[in-house]
Amino acid sequence: MTVTGDAMVIKDQPRPEQVESVEQLLAQFGQLEAQLASVREGLTHSHRLATLGTIASIIAHEYNNILTPMISYAQLALAKPEDHALMRKAVEKALAGAERAAHISSSLLGFAREADEQHAAPLRKTIETSVACLAREPKRDGIELTIDVPEVQIAIAPLSLEQVFVNLLLNARQAMKRGGGKIAVTARVEAELVHIDVADTGPGIPPEVGDRLFEPFVTLRHPAGAAGGEGNKESKGTGLGLSICRDLVRRAGGDIACASTPGHGATFHITLPKADDIFSTT
Repeated sequence: MTVTGDAMVIKDQPRPEQVESVEQLLAQFGQLEAQLASVREGLTHSHRLATLGTIASIIAHEYNNILTPMISYAQLALAKPEDHALMRKAVEKALAGAERAAHISSSLLGFAREADEQHAAPLRKTIETSVACLAREPKRDGIELTIDVPEVQIAIAPLSLEQVFVNLLLNARQAMKRGGGKIAVTARVEAELVHIDVADTGPGIPPEVGDRLFEPFVTLRHPAGAAGGEGNKESKGTGLGLSICRDLVRRAGGDIACASTPGHGATFHITLPKADDIFSTT
C-alpha cells in the first residue's frame, strides 16, 4: 500500500520472508561461485600434471643422456685408478650431470605444485624456468630458441605464467620436431602493459581451427604451428591447454591471441599488466 500526503510518501516494504528468500539465494550464488573457483583451480592443476605426463618420455630420455656419460667415465676411472686425469674428468662429468639433473628436477617439482601464493612474476626468470621444465634443450631437436625480453615484473602468479609458457613452448617444439626451426620469445613494455610474443616457424594454424583455437577440447590432428602439439600423434592432449592458458591470462587482467598463416608459423600475443607499481615481489 502507498499513502500519499503533502509531505510524505510511504511505500510497501518487503516482507520478512521475501528478504529471507533473497538472502538464501545470494548465499547459494556465493557457494556456487566458490565451487566454480575450486573446480577451475583443480582443472588448472590437473592440466599441469597432464603436461608433465606429455613430456615424460622427453624427461626419461634426457636423464638417460645425463647418466650415460657419468656411468661410462666412472667405469673407466675405476678401471684405471692410477690415472688421476681420468679420475678428475669422471668427477667433473658426474658433477655437471648431477647439477643438470637437479635443475630439471627442481623445475618440474615447482611446476607440479598445486598453488602459488605470489602475485608477481619476473618475466625472464619465468621463461628460463619454463624452458627447464621441458628437460631437453631445444637445440638437440634442431630448434633455435631466442629470448629477448626486458627485466620486468608481471602482475600474475609465477606458476600461472610458467604454465602458459610451458604449454606454448611445448606445442611449438612438437610442431617442429621433425624439421627443426626457430622459436622466438620477445617482449616490450608500453605504459603499464607488457606485450609478449611467442613465435615459431612451424606449419601454422589451419584456418578451420584458427577461430576456435582457445575453445575447450579443440585439438589438431597433425603438427601445425605453435598450438599444434596437443593434437598430433606424438602428444595426445586433452584439448584444454590453450583454453586454460587464456583463462589464466584473463584472470590476471590480460589477454592472449594468435596470428598465423598456414605454412608460415604462428605467433601468440600475450598482454599482461606490469607488477612494478601494483605488487611487491617479497
